[in-house]
Amino acid sequence: MWHLVLILAIALLFYAAFPGVGAFRVRGRWRVFRQTIREVSRYPTATPHAVGRERNAFIGLFRFFGTLEAIQGEHRIWITNGRFSVAADLMNVHVYLIPEDGGQTGSGASAAEDTELRSMPWSRIFSLPEGTPVFVGGALFSEEGRGVFRGYGRARLLVVIHDCPRENIVESAIRGGRQRNEYMNPFTLPSVAIGSLTLILLAYSLLALPESRILALVALAAGLAPVSPFLPPGFPLYFAYRRFWKRARLMRVQRDIVRLPLRYFPPASDGDGIRRTTMLPDREGYIMIRGTNAEQSAQGSTGGSLLTADGRTVALPAGIRTIDVDLPQRRSDPRPSGAPGAECVAFGGYRVEGNRFVLSKPEDPMAELVLLNGDPEFISARSGRMASSYAIVSALFIIFNAAINVPLMFILLSLLIR
Repeated sequence: MWHLVLILAIALLFYAAFPGVGAFRVRGRWRVFRQTIREVSRYPTATPHAVGRERNAFIGLFRFFGTLEAIQGEHRIWITNGRFSVAADLMNVHVYLIPEDGGQTGSGASAAEDTELRSMPWSRIFSLPEGTPVFVGGALFSEEGRGVFRGYGRARLLVVIHDCPRENIVESAIRGGRQRNEYMNPFTLPSVAIGSLTLILLAYSLLALPESRILALVALAAGLAPVSPFLPPGFPLYFAYRRFWKRARLMRVQRDIVRLPLRYFPPASDGDGIRRTTMLPDREGYIMIRGTNAEQSAQGSTGGSLLTADGRTVALPAGIRTIDVDLPQRRSDPRPSGAPGAECVAFGGYRVEGNRFVLSKPEDPMAELVLLNGDPEFISARSGRMASSYAIVSALFIIFNAAINVPLMFILLSLLIR
């Protein structure tokens, strides 16, 4: 019994506990990154006027879009937007890299949805060509009349090198700023290898004792368990596990994406109506209008319109992007998502012409001009529940896989080892 407990303890410790700790660390690190980029997108843009207000002092929290101008020393870079330059001190800073395909948007961008961003310490980046697009956000200081970004207290310095357009930085970061599979983390491979080797050595020592043959076979089967998901007859369950795990990840992406435009608005109250307005970080007006689809609009088309609840029709501007939601249709839903008469919400810049609002693309590159088919709060909550359901189903598939293959492996080993 003591040896059996030891075998189970080694398997749980090295196959589950250590990789699980790594999974929580990885998920937490990416969660902080996504939260940081949402916060930084709400900072005002650094300008010469903002830097000139103070001399050799902390100015505030700002963001800046530009291209790499020069690298000074080991840890300072200079970024320019063509009219104004700032520096960023990158000692002990992680730099995030958004690939070009991470700039795809819309529900049909399956490649973008499955893109995983890379991050690495600045100390491991040995060279960058001049003109590399860089986005930086955080605490801005004035040093001899020049703006310098650096970490300050709890305000993390965010540095993103991107190949995608500025308009796609936030959405690409939210889509790709998460691990494809948290179980596969830096802890997993060494932990599983050590656990497997330990169990195989334990099995070898137990085989020397004739009365411990069964325990030796149990230890050997447990040591070979990491390869069992890929073996027949249970290997189809492994692919089902991967499919549902990916679906859970994409549901979490959708949960976060549909809420992105809401970050500019204060929490809704019962008195909020069909129209809400707010100010973007650079003092630009931004509006949210709830209504129903007046006519069917294909994704990315400009021929649709939004019929508001007060009976007035708001024409959608050219270039508005439609976000089609990937959720199972419920019997209680009166109309399919995106159909004429179905609920939708539009976000964008606006101007007032007479007694009506005219939507337009915001000048702020991080603010969205989008039409969302459905209520963002409801879609986000339901997507979160669907993600949890898919994750549970995925876990059950891999458990069933092990429940089938590991006992069969034990039987096969018992026939081979006499």
